[in-house]
Amino acid sequence: MKKLLCMGVILGSVALAGCDFEEAAPPQMVARNESRPLGDEKALAADVSYDIGSLEIAADSSGKLYSLDMEYDKVGFEPEIRYDAAGAGEGRLVLKLEGTRKFRLRHERRTNRIRLNLSERIPLELKVQAGVGEARLFLSRLRLKRLEMESGVGGSRISAYDPNPEVCEKIRLRSGVGSMDAVGLGNLNFRELDFEGGVGGASLDLSGEWKQDASLRIEVGVGGVTLRMPRELGVRVEGEKHFLSGFQLERFVKRDSDYYSENYDSAAIRVLVRVQTGVGGFRITWI
Repeated sequence: MKKLLCMGVILGSVALAGCDFEEAAPPQMVARNESRPLGDEKALAADVSYDIGSLEIAADSSGKLYSLDMEYDKVGFEPEIRYDAAGAGEGRLVLKLEGTRKFRLRHERRTNRIRLNLSERIPLELKVQAGVGEARLFLSRLRLKRLEMESGVGGSRISAYDPNPEVCEKIRLRSGVGSMDAVGLGNLNFRELDFEGGVGGASLDLSGEWKQDASLRIEVGVGGVTLRMPRELGVRVEGEKHFLSGFQLERFVKRDSDYYSENYDSAAIRVLVRVQTGVGGFRITWI
């Protein structure tokens, strides 16, 4: 599997990132605050990436298109914040925080902080690329049309406690080294969800208000993935087992080469789950 072949490269990169390549200057923390009022935008695309630090994203209910609070070490990092009107009523926000020098991983990891609020009033496409650190996405009240989330080294958490009024065409989640936890994914009203796990486990809670059939693709690396599914869903699992892994499926029956939940034929909403497992295995539990 691709993830397993890349594991040595990933872990080697982590080790190198923790080394002191040169004398590091003391941090000089600065704050930057920025916001933009909601104008005639009909939709927003937000692209957020950072090398090291912590990130929080949540909904803004104050009438702003976005508001940003950032603390970062200006000795080692340089932010880029750019907003463009892309035409057809769509705005595009780009937020980057990139390193400008060689750094000491342990020190820098606990300094940079990004807090971004995005308008809850218009449809949103959100892309996040997290380097080293923690990422928290509080998606309640956001009108999410598409989500891409990639985490490098560290933990990430996604939560959605309110139903998404928009149809989310696709969710793509990638976890490098570290755990990923998600709660309330069923509230996001998605058609497709792709998850790729590297080194570390993942718990994906699909509770929420389901409105349509959906498909999931799960690629498990090292650490395993647990799906927590509402009992009323009809679930079909197509699986490709690795010789070191296994499925743990409660209340499923096997038909030919696939597995079906006991209520599949009578369920109003059905979910197809395609699984490719590595060392950690795959499990579905009911809630």
